[in-house]
This record gives sequence, C-alpha cells and structure tokens, in this order.
Amino acid sequence: MRNPQSFDEFAADYDRFATLEPPTILEWLLTHLPTLRERALDAGCGSGRHTLALADRFDQVVGVDISRPLIDIARQKRLPPNLQYCLEDLMACHGPGGFDLVFSSTTLHHLPDIESALVHLRGLVRPAGTIVLIDNVASRPTPPRWVHVLGALRHFPADVRRMGWIEARWLFVFRTSRPWLEHLASDRYLSRREFERVYGAAFPGAQFQELGYAHGLVWRQPPNA
Repeated sequence: MRNPQSFDEFAADYDRFATLEPPTILEWLLTHLPTLRERALDAGCGSGRHTLALADRFDQVVGVDISRPLIDIARQKRLPPNLQYCLEDLMACHGPGGFDLVFSSTTLHHLPDIESALVHLRGLVRPAGTIVLIDNVASRPTPPRWVHVLGALRHFPADVRRMGWIEARWLFVFRTSRPWLEHLASDRYLSRREFERVYGAAFPGAQFQELGYAHGLVWRQPPNA
C-alpha cells in the first residue's frame, strides 16, 4: 500500500515544484550562516536544492534524506565534489566532529517524535555553530484539502507574473493533484505558538521568524559548549 507521507511516488514532480517555489527560505537561510564554514548538514535535503547552495559556501556539506528517489535526483543533478548525500533517517545521522551549520527545512513535521529530533540535531552542532530550522505551521494540525486548493488559486496570478503562464499552470496542477493533496492530508503541523514553545524548549534563547506558511528558528551553540 502506498504511504501518503512518502515523496517517492512523485519525486521528480516534487523536485520541479521545489525549484519553482519562491526562494524565500533560501534567502533567509543565507543571512544566518555561521562565520566558520567548514561543515554543514542539510537534514531532510530532498533533491538537494538548498544543499547545493550550501555547497557554494562551505568546505564540506552532507545532505541526508530518507527518500531514495529524491536522493537519486540530488546525486544526478546537484553533486559538486564537496557535497555528499546519504540515504538514511536523519535520526541515524551522526556526523563525526559535528557541523558548523545544522539546517532543516519543512521536514521535522514528518517525524513521530519532534522533541527527540530537536535534541538529536542540537547534539550535531559544533561549539559556536548554528542551527537553522524551518517548518510548516498551521492554525490546525491538518488543514482540510480545500485550504490548499484555495491557496493554489490565490497564488496563481502572482505565479503567472513571476514565471509565465506555462510554469504557473504546471505549478497549479501539481498543487491541486491527488498525490500532493493526499500527502498534505497526512501531515500534522504545529501552530506558530506551539512551534516557538516546542522548539524554544530545545533551544533556549533562539530567534524566531515568520516565513509565510512556515516558521523559522536560529540558534547559536555557545563557544564553550
């Protein structure tokens, strides 16, 4: 039986979708990179769009994802010499020596125990390193499908202006497709307030930022940790 949480069935379409989305998350991420840029981790890297951008700014980058089709796409399309992709659950990732940046985008809501995941990611950050975490949020744990369809309609005119009719039409069709809506119906989100409570408990003193449909966190590991 197909797992609606999985990206495997529509990996190629999801890669195109991610490429066509406005670069809001990437632009925000790049303003919060640590000073020392030896090693970075992208936990839940998907097909490697953000991972590739990090590879332009760090000596070594590791991208981890549980979806084989997405990792295959990443290795085919986005694999400079200083970038390594690992097919594994992010909870199994144990980078020797830690990372100067631990980054995750729109991934953690898929995990059954988010508190344990946050503690695990915190343990991967080097002293004076940086955590940047971004995830989807919503006013209810799982919004009904009509909310996503209405969102696709609302964004369509701006998408046409931004990328033209052909790409905007494709993006609308994907956003309202059965596999994508079934995937979204399997998600469970935190509200913005819950996000700050849960993430703030794991990262005291973190900074938070609203990012449209998502919420972001930036936290610096103390130098003497």
